[in-house]
Amino acid sequence: MSTIRLKTNQNRLIANLRHAFNPSSMLGELLQNARRAQADHIHVTAEGDTLIFSDDGIGIEHLQSLIFIAESGWDDELQIRENAFGLGVLSTLYFAQRLSVHSRDQAFTATTADIIRGDTVVVYLKSPRVGTEIRLEGVKPMHAGQDLPTWIEQELQRLCQAFPVPVWFNGVEVPRPLAEPDLLWRETPMGKVRVNLDGSHTQWRCFLQGLPIGRVPSYSEHQVVLLPDNTLAKLPDRQYLLNESEEHPRIQAAVSQAYREALIEKKQVLAASDFIEGYAQTCLNSSNADLLNDIPFVPRAWFRDWDFEPAGYGQYWQRYMASGIVAREVLEELGVWQIETDEYDAPTAEVYLQAASTFLFDEPGLDDGHWLKRLIRTVTSAQVEVRTGPTLHRDNALCLADYEVELALVETLHVRLDGEPEYAVKAFRKGCTLYLTADAGGVTRLVSDYIFDDRYDEGREDEDASSIATFIAVGCSSSPDRVVDALLPHGLRHTAQAKLAGATVRLIFDDTGKLQAVTV
Repeated sequence: MSTIRLKTNQNRLIANLRHAFNPSSMLGELLQNARRAQADHIHVTAEGDTLIFSDDGIGIEHLQSLIFIAESGWDDELQIRENAFGLGVLSTLYFAQRLSVHSRDQAFTATTADIIRGDTVVVYLKSPRVGTEIRLEGVKPMHAGQDLPTWIEQELQRLCQAFPVPVWFNGVEVPRPLAEPDLLWRETPMGKVRVNLDGSHTQWRCFLQGLPIGRVPSYSEHQVVLLPDNTLAKLPDRQYLLNESEEHPRIQAAVSQAYREALIEKKQVLAASDFIEGYAQTCLNSSNADLLNDIPFVPRAWFRDWDFEPAGYGQYWQRYMASGIVAREVLEELGVWQIETDEYDAPTAEVYLQAASTFLFDEPGLDDGHWLKRLIRTVTSAQVEVRTGPTLHRDNALCLADYEVELALVETLHVRLDGEPEYAVKAFRKGCTLYLTADAGGVTRLVSDYIFDDRYDEGREDEDASSIATFIAVGCSSSPDRVVDALLPHGLRHTAQAKLAGATVRLIFDDTGKLQAVTV
């Protein structure tokens, strides 16, 4: 019988750890070590291919701990609190040719190749100093063609945004905008959250033990989370959380709660009208619509703006958002409506509502408990009644917007709802009939928006507009010569035709009005 047990090829293990680090994580580890050493200041210097980290912390009692895998050298309390693992200085061995360390009254210098091989490194006495200095020679920047000082400066600006210890690079202090003492942070079960109400509540950036970790938000305006120091990160580079599938929902819940608290505070200190104008959309976008329920104002943007989006023009993917607010009493007096019909028939009801100058509600995110929901009345296109004066002209042969629409030119045109006032309009579509008055303008929108099925045929819309204009002109003509004049194509009026110069042409029509002959 034979036995086996776990063995380690130490040299190969150490050599393979090269692939677990990158130069950026090396800089983060050096910053982290200085912070854990209770440093008040960190100075970083880069010149040529040499990088020097120096701090004024408590120093290192035994330099062996720097190159002792999985032994951090920190006290038990800190190891438990921050999950210190003991890979800090080890990460430098793969990105430099020589490592020199001076802490308190001890120092050593050796090539990184010798250290990785496990060769003996001599520790010698040196004049005492405060804190620790780590000197790396033969360092290459992360990106080819970039000089080391430029790369270090860029990385420190990224790493130090929330770092609690002041850092200088080549004599210039590195900006730490998220470490400013006057910033407002909210305590949550997942650490401190800095709320930015201009940003989405689902976009957040995390920092762990002062350093950035995890995903980078896709928007510049976002929330900031300082995770508890004991949050676990994936070793060895600590760029991602260990249990992301569990931690991310917890972080989102904490951010959402902090975001809501910030909105509630705004609501408490602002006038009701100012809160609606400034934060109504924010409440809707962040699932806090219920905060609007007891405020007697609503944004004008919740309703159709008939001046910019007349009947037939409203598109959910391209809305004109009106500014300002509307008081509850105004809405109670003028009425609020919603259209219950399919997209094809919607313009029929819109024409009536526009003529009545009423409010057409268009905000699906409103909370069910909002007072506005109790004011809304619904209308369908079938409920809108049309009353016309004498018919001047009809044509059911035109094919507008790829389907047949009968055109009816009428002397007067009115629309109404049962029990509501009647309004005069210039154009109105009922089913497949488009009613027009003599002064109807661009009404192709009542036939089609020309964007259905993701198509946009501007040429076809112009052609339909020309057909409708010709129909109106013909219908308003009182004699055959005026009818022919209205039907003349554009080319005969504006394009010179040498063969027609000075000619008088006679047109002969049959009993149905169809052209029978052309004579001179």
